[in-house]
Amino acid sequence: MPELPEVETIKRELRPRIRNQRIVDCTILRPDVIAHPRPSSFCREIIGEKIRDVTRKAKYLILELSNGKRIIIHLRLSGTMALAPIDVEPEKFTRLVLRLEDCQLLFKEPRVLGRIYLLKNREKPSNLKGYFSLGCEPISSDFDFTYLRSKIKHRKARIKSLLLDQNICAGVGNIYSDEALYRAGIRPLRRAHRITKQETTRLIESLKDVLHEGIANFGTSVSDYRRTDGKDGNFQNFLYVYGREDEPCRKCGTIIKLQKIGNRSTRYCPKCQK
Repeated sequence: MPELPEVETIKRELRPRIRNQRIVDCTILRPDVIAHPRPSSFCREIIGEKIRDVTRKAKYLILELSNGKRIIIHLRLSGTMALAPIDVEPEKFTRLVLRLEDCQLLFKEPRVLGRIYLLKNREKPSNLKGYFSLGCEPISSDFDFTYLRSKIKHRKARIKSLLLDQNICAGVGNIYSDEALYRAGIRPLRRAHRITKQETTRLIESLKDVLHEGIANFGTSVSDYRRTDGKDGNFQNFLYVYGREDEPCRKCGTIIKLQKIGNRSTRYCPKCQK
């Protein structure tokens, strides 16, 4: 699933290309990806509007429109955004085509799990509750010792599970939680209330570092994620544990282990992570 660094990369690549462009036409190829409002009114409400800005909130990509509405795109497991010339026919798995003044913006999703919403300023549809209950992003200045300590010090859940909780660590998923815990030297199975103050500080620093490095390397391409030009990200070349189960740890040589925590695959080094 595209996480914060992948969606931030998409945002940065789209912004200079499509900002202030008018939406000339809209073609919905899979109506079920339009989660709000009804597909029959989605296109009608955006055609003719300009894209004033491209922003992001956690794992959600946002197109700010000239009529005050927002197109919110949740890429989910395998969604990607691509730019194409106007005369290019949509490829397989393209679910939505927005024709702009000098290009096409394509939403592709092989598994049809991604969803798109069109919201008025104060509109809060019931099927988008997660968007309105997001916690702090670790790259935010608000994500500090006081914030994280208050979220974990009384919790008996595994620390890995809490890092995946979007009400706590907005934008973090399986890849960057595994990598941050490795860098902090904390085993993912540890109970959150047993994490010390010193470990909390290390974890905050690790989260911030790994997310910023992921952004600097255009995200992680280990499955479906691609940049807007179809190229891979680069951060998969710098992973220490994610996707490296049964391989030796890059630091100590111990074999990286794979374990399920809350139905999520988790990788860690038994020696480097206490």
